[in-house]
Amino acid sequence: MSRLLWPLMLALVLGACASKPTESPERTEAEQYRQAVQSMEANNYITAVDQLKELEARFPYGRYAEQAQLELIYAHFRTSDYPESVVAAQRFIRNYPAHANLDYALYMRALANYYMERGLFDSLMDSDKSSRDMSSALDAFEDFERLVTRFPNSDYAPDARSRMVFIRNQLAQHELHAARYYARRGAYIAAINRAQYVVQHYQGTPAVPESLAIMVKGYQRLDRPELAEKSRNVLAASWPDNDYLEDDGNVDLAWWPDEKNGLLSLLTFDLL
Repeated sequence: MSRLLWPLMLALVLGACASKPTESPERTEAEQYRQAVQSMEANNYITAVDQLKELEARFPYGRYAEQAQLELIYAHFRTSDYPESVVAAQRFIRNYPAHANLDYALYMRALANYYMERGLFDSLMDSDKSSRDMSSALDAFEDFERLVTRFPNSDYAPDARSRMVFIRNQLAQHELHAARYYARRGAYIAAINRAQYVVQHYQGTPAVPESLAIMVKGYQRLDRPELAEKSRNVLAASWPDNDYLEDDGNVDLAWWPDEKNGLLSLLTFDLL
């Protein structure tokens, strides 16, 4: 009986070994990088992020380490994970301060900050973001400024300059929102200070004429006719065709609260 069992058991063991699947060989650095690139080319950026992170973990000092970090910045950006894109760009800039593609990393960090506040509603409609927190926009402006200062001939410099103009207009509009807010509530000194800031720091933006008009109206409420006249003269000389100066020389702001109905205007949010 034992003579018959031993060959049978040996056959079962050999059969089990033969049926065990062979493990695939571990991918090389080049193969893993190529797979990540293929995922990006297929617009599968979520998978690409995972593949690039795995590549970094397995080959932190490999041949593709620098390029993988650059690709990771872009992959995060395409998944709309702008904070992670900023972090990836900051790490690359810190690790490779003399890299040939440093201008790209600066540009992508600025672009991620630029879109940081952008939500679903903004992607569907062109909404005014100037009334929100502008800290990310300010970070983007500073990054774009670094790019055009350090790399004026970069391929990304023209777009950076264009976005800087837009951000500057938004920052000026943000200050204008604050000036309107204070003026509507009778805080004329605060309104004038905000309007003055726009005039002094954001020359050339569309917000300057209305800021001067706010200064005129604010000084009139504070019984400072000489300062009101000075602001009116600047408005008339610099923007003769503005919408706020009437033919009789008076400044008109449609939203400016009526002094007689100030409390009613405040309680009804300027509807009455």
